Amino acid sequence: MSAQATRRPPELRRSWLFVPGLDPVRQQAALESGPDVVVADLEEFTSPAHRPAARARIAALMGECRARGIVGAVRVNKLDGDGLDDLRGVLPGAPAAILLPHTESAAQILALDQHITALEHELGLPHGQTEIVPTLESARGIVAAPAILSASPRVSACLLVAEDLSADLDAVRGPDGIELHHVRARFLVDCVAVGCVPIDCPFNYQNTTALAADLAWARRIGLKAKCTVFPHQVAAIHAALTPSAQQVAQAQEVAGRYEAVRDGKPAQGPRVDPPDYNTARRLLSRHARFVQWAQTAGDTMAR
Repeated sequence: MSAQATRRPPELRRSWLFVPGLDPVRQQAALESGPDVVVADLEEFTSPAHRPAARARIAALMGECRARGIVGAVRVNKLDGDGLDDLRGVLPGAPAAILLPHTESAAQILALDQHITALEHELGLPHGQTEIVPTLESARGIVAAPAILSASPRVSACLLVAEDLSADLDAVRGPDGIELHHVRARFLVDCVAVGCVPIDCPFNYQNTTALAADLAWARRIGLKAKCTVFPHQVAAIHAALTPSAQQVAQAQEVAGRYEAVRDGKPAQGPRVDPPDYNTARRLLSRHARFVQWAQTAGDTMAR
């Protein structure tokens, strides 16, 4: 079975955990926290002097991710910086996805696609197996999102970055996150419109109550994936973005009551309105996708 067939599908990747490119201790901690995706970062978290050594380390890390059922990804530098050297250094490890920072145009994605295609051919990797994940970090990137996300069939997901974007907007940061609510909602719409998974921006405060509120807001509007730099946040992200047994039971009960009345049977319990029925159906559908993935992966812990 191909690597593409066995990797967790993009729509079920809830947590995207960033780690430095040359820090085995933090990489090991990341693997042990059980994220859906580990993103080895060659840009912000790896100094230029350490990048040559980090590339070789990351290529090996991708194999360690696969052995644990974790999707391995790499954030390279911009192509007009160290990005081409990054690609050549990490592609032998067959990362599932390449993240491109500071994306502001479709042309950047097309150029990355061409370089990945050439390297896949050179290295004997299956054509098209390497996904592209643009990262949007500026107002220009947000405005150009529809073109960026449609530029290549390799684009499977897109990441919204918090701190650089906040600086570009001159937004005042706070743990309630309201300064970016409008951008996060727009980002969601742009991604869904082209069939691309939106990865919500990280929550960079050490406040568990505020994190829970932020995750609840994100899930309420439809976001189902989030990035983080903290391994201890992975469990909270998974709990918020995965239907729990209680939620599944409640959704089944709500759907059953609505459908019974719809089919002319006596009402059992309070009235269920169509919006709540539709929400319940979507939750059950997502739960079914997790169950199917677990069966496909041959691992009951794949949720």
